[in-house]
Amino acid sequence: MSSLPEHQLLGMPGLSPTMTVGNIVKYHVKVGDKLAAGDMICDIETDKATIGWESMEEGYVAALLVPEGASEVPVGKIVVVVVDSEASVKAFANYKGPDASAPAAAAPPPPA
Repeated sequence: MSSLPEHQLLGMPGLSPTMTVGNIVKYHVKVGDKLAAGDMICDIETDKATIGWESMEEGYVAALLVPEGASEVPVGKIVVVVVDSEASVKAFANYKGPDASAPAAAAPPPPA
């Protein structure tokens, strides 16, 4: 949506070469929080371990699109929206994500 302020979409990270899905165990941030590089966003449970997801971005948390406790979240699915300005956070109050109105995309083919 072009009417939204400039923002960054953070997708579920692949925390291991074999990870395809993960579970959001606990958020360490909430909407409106200031993020600095290295801040813990949440704990992600994989099939092998629970690992903290650290921010590589700076800004403010504008939206958490996947609820705490969600399971089987695909790697790459947008989880967090970050904006540069605290004043921009409110523009994302009802934001559901970039794919909320788009048809589901086909899964990418497995790596060769």
